[in-house]
Amino acid sequence: MTTTFLSESSTVGALKTNAFGDKYLYSINRSGFEKISANEIFEAEFNKSLLKEDSLYIIVGTDSGLLPKYIKQQEIPSGSRYIFIEPDHILEELHHNQLLDNLPPEIICTTSTQWEERAKEFKVYEYSYINGIKSFNAICAQQAAIEDYVELSWQLTEALNILHFKHNTSIGCESFIVRQLENIAENILPVTLLANAYQGKTVIILAGGPSLTSVFPWLLENRHKLVVFSVSRISRQLITAGIEPDFVFSVDPDDVNIDISREMFLFSNETIFINSYHVQPALLNQWHGKSLYLGNRLPWKAEINTENISSTGPTVTNSALSIAHYFGFSKILLAGFDLCFTKEGISHAQGSDEQLAGPKYDSIPLQVEIYNGEYRPTVQDYYAALLTLEKQAKLITADNREIINLAPTAAKVEHIIHTPTSEITLRDIQSEDLTIAKQRIPQLNNTTLNAHYQSIINELEKSAFQIQSIGKLAKKALAINQRMYNAEGRIENYKEKRELDIIEKQLNRKHKTHNNLVKKFGVRNFIKITSPHDSDYWNAEKAQKLGNIYYRSYQTGINTLSTLINAAMNRVKARQEELKETPDFALIFEQWNRDKSYRRAILWQKKHPFVRYTEQESSSLGAMQNQFNNILYNQDTVFKAKVAQHSTLALLKSKIKLLFKHKKIDDLRNLKNGFLNNPNHSNKEPYLLLMDAYIAELSNDINQALNNYNDIINIDQSPFLEEALTRIASISLIQQNQQNAFLAINCLTQISPSYLPYQAELARILGDFMLAIDSYNAYISFFPEDILIKLKLVTLYIEIKAYDSADMMLEHILIEFPESESAIGLKNQLAKIKQEQLNNETMG
Repeated sequence: MTTTFLSESSTVGALKTNAFGDKYLYSINRSGFEKISANEIFEAEFNKSLLKEDSLYIIVGTDSGLLPKYIKQQEIPSGSRYIFIEPDHILEELHHNQLLDNLPPEIICTTSTQWEERAKEFKVYEYSYINGIKSFNAICAQQAAIEDYVELSWQLTEALNILHFKHNTSIGCESFIVRQLENIAENILPVTLLANAYQGKTVIILAGGPSLTSVFPWLLENRHKLVVFSVSRISRQLITAGIEPDFVFSVDPDDVNIDISREMFLFSNETIFINSYHVQPALLNQWHGKSLYLGNRLPWKAEINTENISSTGPTVTNSALSIAHYFGFSKILLAGFDLCFTKEGISHAQGSDEQLAGPKYDSIPLQVEIYNGEYRPTVQDYYAALLTLEKQAKLITADNREIINLAPTAAKVEHIIHTPTSEITLRDIQSEDLTIAKQRIPQLNNTTLNAHYQSIINELEKSAFQIQSIGKLAKKALAINQRMYNAEGRIENYKEKRELDIIEKQLNRKHKTHNNLVKKFGVRNFIKITSPHDSDYWNAEKAQKLGNIYYRSYQTGINTLSTLINAAMNRVKARQEELKETPDFALIFEQWNRDKSYRRAILWQKKHPFVRYTEQESSSLGAMQNQFNNILYNQDTVFKAKVAQHSTLALLKSKIKLLFKHKKIDDLRNLKNGFLNNPNHSNKEPYLLLMDAYIAELSNDINQALNNYNDIINIDQSPFLEEALTRIASISLIQQNQQNAFLAINCLTQISPSYLPYQAELARILGDFMLAIDSYNAYISFFPEDILIKLKLVTLYIEIKAYDSADMMLEHILIEFPESESAIGLKNQLAKIKQEQLNNETMG
């Protein structure tokens, strides 16, 4: 018996069949499917979320093959594909037990090292482009009886984040265009107005990393010598510290941006907002001061797309750095631009929702060198930003600009030096220098605004006409495609085929710009035309079918884009109405409510202090004031709940075990320190004991480790009872202390019957053959399909010369598995032994 008998690299255990006919490997799913059928569990857990059209599902775990089988039974949704990822040894076992047989070609089961190559076969990039990739954890990965699933799930999340960034942000995704049209009324002044406006000056860029707040005392002391850039997500910390930036930056299009940036509304009118064209609209359209936008106003070529520069990703701070260079600053200081965590795993600055939630427990991060020579954990998103930062720094410093990171604990980047604040020399900035720069930004009066709004409406109306024309052509083409083929599927009228070719040329030439835009919004349907599993063989019937899909996809894109353009026109017309002293309040109230732009009501009242309102109008305005205050001061935000999910005790448990598995002793020590300082969790004792035990074991302090494991066992309702007992058993076997190992394994059999064979083997070593037999039989009664353990029992019977019992068990095995070579071999061995017995008796 080996001392590693409890390692996860060993066999994943026996096959079990429940009362509903579901076969599963017990070590993977434990008792999850014992009382309820797999299909019922899947229905309750996933509720059709795995059955949407035009989706690429990437799923960790197969639930012993039952989940892909369930999807097969439900029928594969149109345009959807499935990739199931299993650890290598589990996938091998599933194939060995034929649990993945007879799956359709739309379903692939693969490993962590091969899934990306297999994903390319399913056109993963196209799915990424349409936001069609969906990742899930199977039940076995959620429960994670086998720790491999946890690590696999974290790795997949990181990989998909990178893939999403590469293939969505690089080619432009639908959500950015949606935001672009929603922001068109507010994207008025381009950031180019301030090109080289701050030559020779020093700027400090404030980002959200853990080191941010340490620079605040120095910044307050030197505020008059610096132009201050800040990212919007740190507005809360700046308000608390009494620091107001000159410029605040935001680029994120997602709704969560409101939750993390809302305190920027508390800055004065002096702060200038620099936003990407696709920023979350409620941040931009409720801003009270001046704003400058990055990128284009419209997603198509138009005269109102004035010359401008685009933002630099992947983070808002990368954008701020590019703008600092563009504005002409000669010295650029970075604070809070760490792009790594603290040793304890804190990812963001003090006072942020992420810091308040505690360390992130759902990753085994990368390590990067920091300026003081140590190494700190980071994640793939930050690492991508580091690569961009390095390229930016090379370009900016080559232009004779200096970039300094003030934090010794920030990730080290070539071309960016670290200098402590005590060694930074600054010159005073004259207030008139700042005033002159800001005077480049024109005041927007009603005449200017109305002209801007009208130019937008004119452009939107032109585009609406173009899209309608495309719609008419697509409708005509669809009709031709449907009647062009006869009953045998052949083209009868080649004149109509030529007419179809003419329509296609018009779409691609005359309407090229808007045609491409329509396709972007219909791409979810266009992808069906290049289905991954279509054969190369084409016939007329297939051509007709794909032609129908193609031109109906146009209709989808046209409908979506037309809705967005109409909504944009209505929004701009509402802005025109706002310019009036006596507007149509019903119209602007409806628009503000639809957009959740409640603060516009407050800002409108400030601009029109002498307007008298009806009782109903006053009530509506008061309601909007309350709704805005709820958003501004709400403590239970969606984002806060989301970040808390990264710091749960269940994730901590998994991370502790994975760090031990990979022998990451320093990371375990840092994790322990971070957990000690995390105020969000009570009953920390078992978690701290487990970390101490693992640290002691990795430090070869075995006695201390055993003491900690025993303390874990003595805790009522201990969450780590199984972990402690398995380590005690393993250590005891290494120490040749079979009795202590036996006691631990005996307790483990009360937790799971999968430990019974280990109890049987150790009982055999200790000479307690009856207990060994009883243990094997108890296991076999639970897992009657496990032939390997039945064969081990036969071997034990032969060892103790219980030949009749061995013979009976072999007969039973051979009835079920008549071709089992091992059973036949043992049968022959037993026959030989019996023959020798008979010969000895005869000779005697």
